[in-house]
Amino acid sequence: MRQLISLSTTCTPWLPLDELAPLAAASGYAGLDLACKPHRFDSARAPSFWDNNAAVIDLDRLEYLVPVVARLLGEWRLLCPLLASYAQAEDLVSAKRLARAARVLGTPLVRMCLPRAERGIIASQFSIQRVAWRELARLAADESVRFVVETSPITLATGASSSLRLLDGLDPKQVGVVFDVGNTVRVGTEPLEQAIELLGDYLAHIQVKDVWRRSGGSSWDGSSVGFAPLGEGVLRWPTIISTLKAAGYDRWLGIDNLTGLDVGPSRVGADASWLRDQLEAAGMPAHVPANKTIAL
Repeated sequence: MRQLISLSTTCTPWLPLDELAPLAAASGYAGLDLACKPHRFDSARAPSFWDNNAAVIDLDRLEYLVPVVARLLGEWRLLCPLLASYAQAEDLVSAKRLARAARVLGTPLVRMCLPRAERGIIASQFSIQRVAWRELARLAADESVRFVVETSPITLATGASSSLRLLDGLDPKQVGVVFDVGNTVRVGTEPLEQAIELLGDYLAHIQVKDVWRRSGGSSWDGSSVGFAPLGEGVLRWPTIISTLKAAGYDRWLGIDNLTGLDVGPSRVGADASWLRDQLEAAGMPAHVPANKTIAL
């Protein structure tokens, strides 16, 4: 089994998609995870991951931009395994627009976001979000896409168990989880084998990053955690990949390295090379697919 590698455009703010796509293809990526939100890049300002990113698709111009992006991906034989929106789950108007865009792009997964967990009302927030995700599941069935939530600090879905509390009982063909291992470590992770087994068919996509952990922080366990360059943090990716392999995971690994802003576009190829080495060490070589069909 050969592993599919994608690149999140959240972490590549230096280049617009027409320059990033050929670089990604030349670096050996099979696809791009496309970030999408209301956004206009300002070339007069320094690029940044979230606030000024040249590769983000502007949600306000989605219908105009998506056919252009689809042609660009086709030209460079790249797939789009994930349309990573920043729209809130209860925003069904945006969800419908994103689902239709995903069909044009040939994308099976559309990420929707959760609100920040607010102390004292978390249980009621979960109740509201479960209603929203039931609506998303219905929409997914109508639009032939799959809506996914990403494990992320501060939000209601920090790990596998909280994600399952949100989605349990819904059809995993219609909803699922983008499991960001680095994000879960930042908030105190469940054992990896347990998290993967709990998610089961809901596990839709894996994001790849690295993190550092130090003592003396202000968190509940006395530590501080932040993003580290790939291979320089606490995560042991050959072990993580081997665990995924043992569980039968055969979907995408999407690099989402939120460090090295000063390094620039050269980091794109270096990160791909690093992940290929980790895959080789785990007995799962990377592969660029010849076709453009992605299973839900």
